[in-house]
Amino acid sequence: MNDHLAAGYARARAITRAHGTTYYWGARLLPRESRRHVHAIYALARIADDLVDSSSRGGPDRAAALDAFEAAFWSALHSGTSPDPVLAAAVTSAREHRLEEECFARFFGAMRTDLTRTTYDTWDDLLGYMDGSAAVIGDLMLPVLGAPETARPAARSLGLAFQLTNFLRDVGEDLDRGRVYVPQEDLRFFGADPGRRTDDEAWRALMRFEVARNRRLYREADAGVPALPLRARRCVVAARLLYARILDEIEDAGHDVFSHRARVPTSRKAALAARVAVSGNPARLLPPGPRTAADWPDDDRVVLVDGVGAATGVAAKSEVHHDATPRHLGFSCYLLDDDGRLLVTVRAEDKTSFGGVATNTACGHPRPGERVTDAARRRLSHELGLEVDRVRVVLPAFSYVARTPTLVENEACPVTVARVSSARPTTHPTTQPIPDPTEVAEAWWTDWREFRDAALGPGEIRSPSGRTWPLSPWSVEQVALLDKLGPDPLAWQAPEGELLPPALRVDGVDDA
Repeated sequence: MNDHLAAGYARARAITRAHGTTYYWGARLLPRESRRHVHAIYALARIADDLVDSSSRGGPDRAAALDAFEAAFWSALHSGTSPDPVLAAAVTSAREHRLEEECFARFFGAMRTDLTRTTYDTWDDLLGYMDGSAAVIGDLMLPVLGAPETARPAARSLGLAFQLTNFLRDVGEDLDRGRVYVPQEDLRFFGADPGRRTDDEAWRALMRFEVARNRRLYREADAGVPALPLRARRCVVAARLLYARILDEIEDAGHDVFSHRARVPTSRKAALAARVAVSGNPARLLPPGPRTAADWPDDDRVVLVDGVGAATGVAAKSEVHHDATPRHLGFSCYLLDDDGRLLVTVRAEDKTSFGGVATNTACGHPRPGERVTDAARRRLSHELGLEVDRVRVVLPAFSYVARTPTLVENEACPVTVARVSSARPTTHPTTQPIPDPTEVAEAWWTDWREFRDAALGPGEIRSPSGRTWPLSPWSVEQVALLDKLGPDPLAWQAPEGELLPPALRVDGVDDA
């Protein structure tokens, strides 16, 4: 290695130590040869980020500086060297590991976004930005760490987790730059305003949600650790644990990210890195994942679907219900008797998803290959001990997104209507539910018009016990559509031309 290149790697090391201490301490656990490549990639990203964030330049000047730096990088990458020692080191590392040019293009594209964009409306919008500013760093590190291709999703999740931690820690600093990286939809839901720079209850509720989201990303990253070579495993585990401790510091400060910056003391970083360095199995130092059996006692499989309702995969319910739940199949069922009365239920208050809300009779998820009408029968039996013969689909194309302070629900959710007969012999009291207390807190029969008026009006309903319950957001949306089908629920028919999602057309047959 010539003196110019050695100086570049030394400078990259100094930049990493000064500004990316977590990367620095993690990289110390790598072989020296690998360590310098981590420093070079970090320094490249840091210099570009500093150009974009520079307070000494106006917008046009920052754009020109970034353009010049990117042009110098591409020239160096194609020639193999640069007068700038840090660029010389970065392109040497890129060429030695055959890092994909597309990754660098995505990175510089994200940096350019920061020149003009100041907010992101949704989590998906923010993820689009973070793909190039954070997940791409995971893509670049795979070859450096000697990781297999199967570890790519976990590496990308770790990059996202690191950057979200930065965003949560640096809310105040980003505000000074005129940027807000917390999704606007989250701010609206919790009624939080970072501009107030106050850790009020709305802000704390928002931060609890974002911290939980951040920890999910860390858990997703943890899944890739066993696939790494031992020394790379130590590096990744050390960096992951150190960065995640910033979240602990945020919580210890009562989620106040305005009056001070959450930091992990250097002594604690050194002690943790030393502990990881001597571990024969560093993955054992990672925190355990959530105990899904306790939270989801009926942890069934759900069918994941795309935007048009075609199946894309299958996953355990507990694995996909979180802050960014992917779209999946569900259903709602309205159980009527011969007089057109509706059986209203209240979801058990300790349910993980929307506990303590009044809603239509039953909700659930069709299993892979199961007809939606059969799924409705199954859940009516499971939740309420009711056996029904007649089930039909009345809103085949219904879908919704709803959220609580802890998770987001996202379903392609056909609406069904089931019938029970009050004329059956009393020895078979099919109209009298026997609720499973883990699923249902209360159940009662009511006139359809009362439920409709509650959904279209105050959004809450009073039960025979005297309690007033909020109505589920999906039932409120559904009732507005069901009301258009006519005043008599026994006569409802599916709108002409509406079809079930493709994933529910079992054997090519539409249940509707």
